[in-house]
Amino acid sequence: MPATLTYHHERADLTFTWNSDTGIRIRPGKTVPYWGVYPDRISFGELPFTISALRDACDAWWEGREITTCRSFVERPWTTYEFSGQVQVRYQGGPVIEAALTEHCRPVPADSKDWQPIIDLAADDRTPTDVTADWLHRRTSGWSTGVLEHLGIHAPQQVPDPARYGDGTDDSVIAWTIRNLPTQVKADCTAGAWHTWFATTARAVWDAPDGPAAWCNAGIATRPVADWAPWTYQDTTADGTRFNFLWFGGNCVHITSPDNPSLATLGDATFLLHPREQATGPLLPWLEDQARQWAANCTTTQTVADILASTPGNALRHAPWRIELTGPGLSRYAPVLTQKEAYEVARRARDNAANGEGVSFRSVFRYQDCANGVSSVCVQRWDPEENLWRTHSRPWKKNNPATDALIPCPGSAPAI
Repeated sequence: MPATLTYHHERADLTFTWNSDTGIRIRPGKTVPYWGVYPDRISFGELPFTISALRDACDAWWEGREITTCRSFVERPWTTYEFSGQVQVRYQGGPVIEAALTEHCRPVPADSKDWQPIIDLAADDRTPTDVTADWLHRRTSGWSTGVLEHLGIHAPQQVPDPARYGDGTDDSVIAWTIRNLPTQVKADCTAGAWHTWFATTARAVWDAPDGPAAWCNAGIATRPVADWAPWTYQDTTADGTRFNFLWFGGNCVHITSPDNPSLATLGDATFLLHPREQATGPLLPWLEDQARQWAANCTTTQTVADILASTPGNALRHAPWRIELTGPGLSRYAPVLTQKEAYEVARRARDNAANGEGVSFRSVFRYQDCANGVSSVCVQRWDPEENLWRTHSRPWKKNNPATDALIPCPGSAPAI
């Protein structure tokens, strides 16, 4: 039987269980929502099998700090792949990070002449003694974004925000490929055209006299927010109730409390929706300010339902208005907070669809969602007494727009 180590994080109310031959399992306590805020397991690799190492790593993970292991990169080189496997990146413990072009995404031989330096540790104020696998993942991710910026495919940030750096990369690649490689792009696949073009471009760079020097030190050392690198903030209200604010890089910022188990039973402990799109400044300081202001406004008389009702994420998730977009095989909804905004969004969607354009809108799950082939648009309002959505406007149908489309239906329920 393998040995087992167990560590309970009191503030997060999480128990970490580690068998020497498996990843570290996460078991949430009674104050954590049952619907799975956290991943079910994490892995740090090369971590000494001691309770102190487990405690330090789990504390750092929950707080979003860089995790330090005792890995020797000279004895065990680190490697990863970028650009869908077309570029292999490695670090062997020296002063530089290297990369090489792969052949059909296969590993590059260690003695290949294709290996070229792409990142100088000194340029990022690092030395071989303080390099971690965590930082290497972040730095090479930033490098790949920087290469796309250099190629004019991804718009550079004038003042890079590490928490947003690289956002929209996939969309940028698709849009650039369709625009710049029209004769090579098939309607059902842009990936092939992009991969063929990039492979040719990268080979030309590698075969140039200076090699990939133009790409050297591209990008920034990012701090991606993800399952393996979350953002958390802790605060305490005036009555002494502790709250934890958690973001794993998705569309929702969650809220938990080790002092209030009832909060975990409601199944909708969302603090904020779409943080990347809503932030008006650098993202992580903005998030912390939102959480700090919210905690300062909590009162001792609030119930759990009141607490959730006052969170920024609750309003949009339970918006009283929505736009219904339908078409052949299509049914999508866009929540909005007011009647005025609902009709503005609906008419904009109508105009885009009438011109044969894709319709962009905000959904609960994505701040900038889109739909093609929209043939009908209408406004709906939530009826709390009947507990259902009611049509509030005359619908608009593509190819047959009525003159009175998208105005309130006669006798429709008043706005709320």
